[in-house]
Amino acid sequence: MPLRPSRVLLPLSLLVLVAVAGALAVRGHRIGLGLLHPPHVPVERPEASLEFTGLEDVTFSSADGLTLRGWYVPSRNRAAVVLVHGFADNRAQLLFEARALARAGFGVLLFDLRAHGESGGDRVTWGDSERRDVTAALDFVSMRRDVDPARLGLFGFSMGGTTALLVAETDARVKAVAAAGAYPALEADVYSGYGRWGALSAEPVLWTLRHAGVDVNAVRPIDGMCQLQGRPLLLVNGDVDPDAPAKLQASLFRAACEPKALWVVEGAGHGEYARVAPEEYARRLREHFDRALLSAG
Repeated sequence: MPLRPSRVLLPLSLLVLVAVAGALAVRGHRIGLGLLHPPHVPVERPEASLEFTGLEDVTFSSADGLTLRGWYVPSRNRAAVVLVHGFADNRAQLLFEARALARAGFGVLLFDLRAHGESGGDRVTWGDSERRDVTAALDFVSMRRDVDPARLGLFGFSMGGTTALLVAETDARVKAVAAAGAYPALEADVYSGYGRWGALSAEPVLWTLRHAGVDVNAVRPIDGMCQLQGRPLLLVNGDVDPDAPAKLQASLFRAACEPKALWVVEGAGHGEYARVAPEEYARRLREHFDRALLSAG
């Protein structure tokens, strides 16, 4: 008696599904490992022509004992801004932003997050442990003689933007924050970037991060946006950004309380704001921190 097609197709279909799920799990695990351990990008010191007067090599430590290295440009207006770079890069990624602010008189601290550049650490946690790095950077700047500790700002890009938001929500020393290409929650970012097959492709990535000790649920700046409590917020995003889609950035903006501003850069991808609109980008950053950090005199 011949077998019915359904009796053959059903087990075969199940085998295919199991094989696909297994392949996606292996792929997701490999992606997760890459997110935890990116290759180091060598740090290239800026040339004198970039107008960083008095650039200093600095070193400080995070609360969990990691050595963090960076550059500091002394303040000429008693205010300072800490700049936080993105994933798989280093402090030099934000030289444009640093130059724009330093030219306006702000003290500027660029530093390498843990497991990046010349800083210590061997694992990236996507904002979870990096919060300690940013807090240590604020500690360092607040003790500078050229800086009034009541005039501190934060800027971050991508992962650094998300981390800057997390720190600003709980650290009242931060009087203004700007974030470019940030994500509202780590889980949402993973689903956006790796969720083509839904949970089948995204959950193995998240499992790998959690298994390595990353508190995925703690990396949700969207939950605390109104904890900025009147401190000015500037969000920047490109309208063709595949890594931080406009809908994710828009959700951050909706969750925030006033005063807040959102600038969507037409034609810009992830981190392309300076390439597409350099003058306006520099002006918006200067004006944002001018109003927040210098208006009191």
